[in-house]
Amino acid sequence: MKLLLSVFVTGLVLLYFLNLALLKSAIPNMEWSIHAGTRFLLGFFVLGVSCFYFKRLTVKHAIQLTLAIVVADYLYDYYVETYRLNFEIILHGIYMLAWGALMGYLTARYESQTDSQ
Repeated sequence: MKLLLSVFVTGLVLLYFLNLALLKSAIPNMEWSIHAGTRFLLGFFVLGVSCFYFKRLTVKHAIQLTLAIVVADYLYDYYVETYRLNFEIILHGIYMLAWGALMGYLTARYESQTDSQ
């Protein structure tokens, strides 16, 4: 539990500084927060829980599914002209996916350890 909590708090601190550096705002607007949350949950469930922990998906299929959803989201943003694709936004999305995957893996591992006791 301590590892899970420390990864979560460290991720929040890094996210704060990443938002300041890349987005020039500590707390982004609601629309941007929804996109970032979607990427976090995608990493959490698809990569962290389904792929890395339970091995329900192969790494290839998990990455393909993740890329398909993220590309569709970026294309929608481009079509609506909310955000133009740039390197900073892509880096933010990669961070959210990686943090979500790590949190998903650690959460699934922690839950399986508490179930076995």
